[in-house]
Amino acid sequence: MLHGLLAQGAARVVLCLPRRYSRFPGPVTPPPLPRGVTLLWSETDYGPATKLLPTLRAFPQDDLAYCDDDCLYQPGWLGALCAAARPAEAVAASGWSVDRLKRQGAAPPHGDIAQGFSGVLIRPGMIDPRVFDIPPEARPVDDIWLSGMRALTGTPLRLAPGARAHVTPLDRPAPLQDTTDRARANADAAQCLWERFGLWPPRG
Repeated sequence: MLHGLLAQGAARVVLCLPRRYSRFPGPVTPPPLPRGVTLLWSETDYGPATKLLPTLRAFPQDDLAYCDDDCLYQPGWLGALCAAARPAEAVAASGWSVDRLKRQGAAPPHGDIAQGFSGVLIRPGMIDPRVFDIPPEARPVDDIWLSGMRALTGTPLRLAPGARAHVTPLDRPAPLQDTTDRARANADAAQCLWERFGLWPPRG
């Protein structure tokens, strides 16, 4: 996966890891990293959002493309994200509307929820600084939380299906994907964003 990211032509490839996982005992031991990958340690385990949050702090003035670690990113993935970019819009290779959660969101053709597995491209200022204060109900579903924090800045999401064609999901270990009722977790995170910030009000 890391070799695939190195081949994309980015200025740098960063792997973010917490010093300790909240769900698993013992210190975190990084895997062998290919030359060119920067390891960025986080003193806090933000759950899946750890893939982005330490990088926001370390490189606040950089454009950032973030993704999950359980997919392969084929040549052309980052280029397709960048080709779809507009100055005031974030880009995701795939996403969906919060209408699915019975909530009011952006009007078509923009999406609401950027799916991290397929890749998301953001520019400085597109994520609300309150992003680091993740409530427990949002930790398992970082796509909802990160998308909400983007929406709070007024940044719309443009979808780039051409980039999705360059993403190959890998088989995920069952203990990591079956511990949460995903639909319920998504709904709980959306409700938290509504209660805290008035974002995505209930539909109807």
